[in-house]
Amino acid sequence: MISLRVLDADFEVTCKTQYDIAIFASGYEARCIHTPGLINPRMVTNPFVFGFTEEPHAGNRHKNDAFYLKRWNCKPIPLSGDDEKPIYEHLHGIMRALDRPLHIILDYSSMSRLWYTAVLNWARFAARGREVIIDFVYAMGSYEEETPPMVIRGMVPLPGCEGRAYRLRESVAVFGLGFYGSATLCVLDRLEADTVYAFLASPGSSEEYVAKTQEINKELIGNPKTKDVLELPMASIESCYRHLAETIAPHRPDGEITLVPMGPKPHVLASILLAMRFPEVACLRVSGAPAVDVKPTGDIVATRVIVRGD
Repeated sequence: MISLRVLDADFEVTCKTQYDIAIFASGYEARCIHTPGLINPRMVTNPFVFGFTEEPHAGNRHKNDAFYLKRWNCKPIPLSGDDEKPIYEHLHGIMRALDRPLHIILDYSSMSRLWYTAVLNWARFAARGREVIIDFVYAMGSYEEETPPMVIRGMVPLPGCEGRAYRLRESVAVFGLGFYGSATLCVLDRLEADTVYAFLASPGSSEEYVAKTQEINKELIGNPKTKDVLELPMASIESCYRHLAETIAPHRPDGEITLVPMGPKPHVLASILLAMRFPEVACLRVSGAPAVDVKPTGDIVATRVIVRGD
């Protein structure tokens, strides 16, 4: 039996913690190196940096790669955002060398959700007979240019978040709202849900975030099937996780429940954790988001996930 505990954390405490493993990502966003620049490399025994093979020359990529090589003495390991298998291989090698609780720090600010889902799936396996503590850190960002529309190129459940393969009663879709209103409607049409919920970040990363998100998603919000629109804090995954669990509770265990997080990454992480807690709940990965540079605002969201196994 595997248990998950989700707790809000203090980033200042995180910076003073000794870690067995650190996992970072190098891509085109400026915020890729914000949080790793605040962590002392001496506090990490085994750092790993994975570099996107997609668009290797875009944006700040060369600058970010150089930063990791200089500060962390790590040359990014090339990896597609659609591939997570090498992550399991690297983590498995560390696990075999340790026979005590593991402590990991992971910066998912600019990371493929497939990658940090893989770390959670690995932790569920590694936690059998021990404890794995993962401190997730996220640098909030500002978008200085308009976000282009998403052209959906894939829509599949994340590994370990497949949900139920058959339908017993009603179909429920829970959408995390972001800046991709048309793409969200396309997903809704494909799911053909009986009941719809939505949630958005409030407060968001900027003063206009909530109003902008509501305007972009006004068709889904006004859909007759939409029962409620939750405003959940971006800075508290613990709170978001709890409120989402309460929202889907009346539809468990017989409903076919699908989470579709298309908003900020802290809400994506909360959705993934919820799907891992309840095997009848699925969490979809909708791919096709356009490449947009994101600069850090300076605010950091820290979350501790404790994975325990019998």
